Amino acid sequence: MDESREDLPGSVDHHVGLVPGSRSGWLPGQRPGWSSGSRPGLPHRGTDRAVERDRWDVLVAFVLAGVVIGVEIALHTRIGRPLWYDELWRPHFAGEPAARFWSELGVANAPSSLGSIALTRLAGELLGWHAWSLRLVGSVGWLPVLAAGTYLTARRFMAVIPALGAALAMAGSGTVVDSGTQLKPYVLDAVVTLAILALWSAPGHRPRNRTLAGTLTLVSLPAVFLLLPLVVRDVIRERRGAWRSIPALVIAGIHVKLFVGHQSGQRVSHFWDDQFLADRGLLGGLRFVADQVRATLGGTPPGIDRYDPNLVHSLLEGHRTLTTVVGVATTVAVVVGIRVLWRRPGGATLLAALGGAQLLVLAASGARYWPFGACRTNLFVVPLLVIVAAAGADELLSTARRRITRRAASGGQPTSASTATAVAVDAGAATTATGGADPGGTAPASSAVAAVACVLCLVGLVAVPVSAVGGLGQLWRERGAVRPIDGMVAATVAARAQYRPGDTVVVGGRLARAGWLYGMELSDDTGGTPTGRIPRSATTFLPAIGDQGGTTNRAGTTRPGDVAAAVRSRPPRAGGGVLLFVLAYDRRGTALELAELRRDGWCTTSHRTFELTGTLYGLRRCPTHSTTSTARTGPAGLVRAVTAVSAQ
Repeated sequence: MDESREDLPGSVDHHVGLVPGSRSGWLPGQRPGWSSGSRPGLPHRGTDRAVERDRWDVLVAFVLAGVVIGVEIALHTRIGRPLWYDELWRPHFAGEPAARFWSELGVANAPSSLGSIALTRLAGELLGWHAWSLRLVGSVGWLPVLAAGTYLTARRFMAVIPALGAALAMAGSGTVVDSGTQLKPYVLDAVVTLAILALWSAPGHRPRNRTLAGTLTLVSLPAVFLLLPLVVRDVIRERRGAWRSIPALVIAGIHVKLFVGHQSGQRVSHFWDDQFLADRGLLGGLRFVADQVRATLGGTPPGIDRYDPNLVHSLLEGHRTLTTVVGVATTVAVVVGIRVLWRRPGGATLLAALGGAQLLVLAASGARYWPFGACRTNLFVVPLLVIVAAAGADELLSTARRRITRRAASGGQPTSASTATAVAVDAGAATTATGGADPGGTAPASSAVAAVACVLCLVGLVAVPVSAVGGLGQLWRERGAVRPIDGMVAATVAARAQYRPGDTVVVGGRLARAGWLYGMELSDDTGGTPTGRIPRSATTFLPAIGDQGGTTNRAGTTRPGDVAAAVRSRPPRAGGGVLLFVLAYDRRGTALELAELRRDGWCTTSHRTFELTGTLYGLRRCPTHSTTSTARTGPAGLVRAVTAVSAQ
């Protein structure tokens, strides 16, 4: 088809029976790529049917959204669980007052978009800083929209059943639902991907649509990876009209340069090392890309996260043979889907966005800006991968079915030259039918290929959504499970109950600061604690506790005694005490620190452990004789003190 007419309204392709007003590009009851022989000059009946079908599609989309909401209602216990891990950091940075907002954002653990921060702040201010309220927008809003949007986008390129399969594999995936019911932006990123694609492909009002697409990059951080290849495509296709994309490019550029560039802590962290192309060399880089492509195509759905141990995964994850079979089926479907979509209205736009985004993400991973491969940050491209695979599977199944039907209609006898040529074209085979004969036994071989393709596609169409949705079972079973650092708010509540004005508070652990400040200063999940919040000025934060095997503390040294040094530099008032919270990940050096504190005359009077989160210690001045005795014994006494504390 002429590429210049691909996105124009009312364009007609005489080879695939397109009609004006048909959103999906083919007549009702007709398969994509199956010529109907209809006359383009008589479109009205087909248009009416297309409008009716569009109404049914909208109804199906609403039903899918309702099903997703029903799943979320069933998982309401999980939505109400305490915030955990990086969920704690996001509201802290979003809730900071204007005077501290910019400086705090500069030490963020991972970058966030301006829009996602604003949505979190809005939810907290309107509904309260509760775990359920902060998660509400993502779970009740974005997941149902993702289900409906995936189905409607897929229906532009394929029939109902594969479009349903694509929507279920995407929005019904246990991994996606797990992410969507947390305070994380990944599902919103996927929704923005579909919105940008719809705006960029929509006929008419191109400057407005492209500007709106650029505005969406303020809401979704990785949306810029989609926007850039679409702008490049505009420049290549119509240089005179490329100006329409300039506002979108300016908006995205300002956001990335000024706001996102201010928060690049992930570059110095080692958390994403396995997903970064950087520092691998040529051969290592090629091996890395091959591994990630294989992991991407082997996922159910393709591209879904397969690494995060804290996320629920599909049923097939961990079953190597089954994953290989599904990966092969997905690969075949993706290859065919690329060929199919390239020839359909709007399909080339989708492929340009997907391919360009993957290349840009790979380049960003080479500079340690963005991880590459089948990880949670790349959920934004999964809807596009799913649609490409579903389009390919639909085409292969349709081709195999037509071949089998026509062969059965001919009674297994050789077909006429015209019919044989049509069958060969349908299968995409480079065969030539002559004189009604099938020389060289091509027909049996073609039938075998069709059968194999049919089996592969059945595996892909059935196994992928089943495996993806099957992860919901594990999500249900673990709906009340304790998650890492989800006791941080409870720890701050306990600290508030023990704190007395004049006490010294020390919080230790590399990941402790943002979560502690959220629980102490913002969270409303405090169970009605009557005591006041501990002021930030009374708290000292240490990135490490004790000797962490070479971890550098704020003073640039690795010696133990940071907690004791902090207490000496900010001693409690007369009669006051010390509150020490140690994050679970950093507890290895706790015994040595408590021994050092005991040597300085501080004895542990209480300790409370929060599962998978950390331990809160209360310390008061030791009796005089204990302090003197410890001081006199010197290093030997310190060793005995360490042994005693370790035995507690």
